[in-house]
Amino acid sequence: MFDHLKHVVSWTSMVCHVYNLAYYKVMTIVIYDMKFEDIEAQQMMWTKFNEMMLKNEFPKLNFKGFMVDSAQTNWNTLKVVYGSRDLFVRMVDKECICLFYWTQSFERHTK
Repeated sequence: MFDHLKHVVSWTSMVCHVYNLAYYKVMTIVIYDMKFEDIEAQQMMWTKFNEMMLKNEFPKLNFKGFMVDSAQTNWNTLKVVYGSRDLFVRMVDKECICLFYWTQSFERHTK
């Protein structure tokens, strides 16, 4: 699950959360400030995150799924880092959109 915040003027802070089954709560795992919200910046964030996990002796993570807003850059980055690397191939059963953006899109397309 992703959030985009503004900690620094003209920068975007990407915040990633996971739901931890052991603690039954959502936990923040990454906060990353970036100048541009493009695929290169997001790919660097996930690459650094994976390197940090390996450095601390965590095996490669196998996320059950991803929930992001409707920005295509978010989906493309996840496909490159955790999917088939082909931007046109869906990550079957791993792609979810949050209810807020789904409702917005549904209402926009049914009016």
